[in-house]
Amino acid sequence: MKKFILLAIALLSINISSHACDKGCTMGGSYFGILPQFHKNFAGLRYSTRAYTITSTLGDHTVVTDELFATTELWGRFVPVKNVQVFAFVPYLHNEQSSVHGTLKSSGFGDATIMANYAIINTGDTLRHTLKHSLQLGGGLKLATGAYQQKHHEEVMPINMQPGTGSTDYLLNGIYTIRYKQLGLSNDVTYRFNSKNKDGYKFGDRISASSNLFYWQNVKAIALLPSAGIYYEHAKGDEINGDANAQKGGESYFGNVGLSTYIRNVAVSGTLQLPISSTEAYHGTKGNSRSMVSVTYMF
Repeated sequence: MKKFILLAIALLSINISSHACDKGCTMGGSYFGILPQFHKNFAGLRYSTRAYTITSTLGDHTVVTDELFATTELWGRFVPVKNVQVFAFVPYLHNEQSSVHGTLKSSGFGDATIMANYAIINTGDTLRHTLKHSLQLGGGLKLATGAYQQKHHEEVMPINMQPGTGSTDYLLNGIYTIRYKQLGLSNDVTYRFNSKNKDGYKFGDRISASSNLFYWQNVKAIALLPSAGIYYEHAKGDEINGDANAQKGGESYFGNVGLSTYIRNVAVSGTLQLPISSTEAYHGTKGNSRSMVSVTYMF
């Protein structure tokens, strides 16, 4: 039962992998959030959205641009041997930019990510430990598999509107979870080293971290799993052929709230991420709330 509960808790992790950058961005990163610590495999589908409002001044006119980035993602975990967890993420993105000048849309598969973690510490659910904790360290690759250089009216769309980035990037990840009875705290941090794509564009390196308090409550055959916490992300400025792009980069803080329910080995969850504060290189950018819904099956 506790293994199923921890699976559902994992669904409270929100795939908010956007980063602090002006006019939005499609950079994937795979935010783990709270994850199960056991030997079970799982597969799921999750849908997330993030939105930005950009206010700019052109002469005597103020122009407001709304951007929406929606991601439908297949993700899963495979446990080949004890204490080793392999994760895979395959996103499909729909990006939309709207202003008085019109609407720009793009859709396609984004960059796939594969990662592996090793549990250095894992007390598991053994009854010998009232206080349980685990520490996982690992890393992986974000591959240049996504659609790139899509065109609109015969012109290549802006880099931030492309489903893919055209680059292969490297990730390092750490997760620490501590739990006492029904109450627990999960902390994770991910750093991504971005590389330059064939057009000479390099997204700035990214770091994200989160801390989430979680609790579960059984109600007959259903488990309710609320969580709340904080999420932080920081992005360095982008580069074009080695030159800095001054309108990229910054940092943001978000508050996380989520609720998941599960019956047997199927879990459904919803999560909302609310902006607390942000510092963007382009001051006309406002990051709006983000959301995710997901369905996951463990086997």
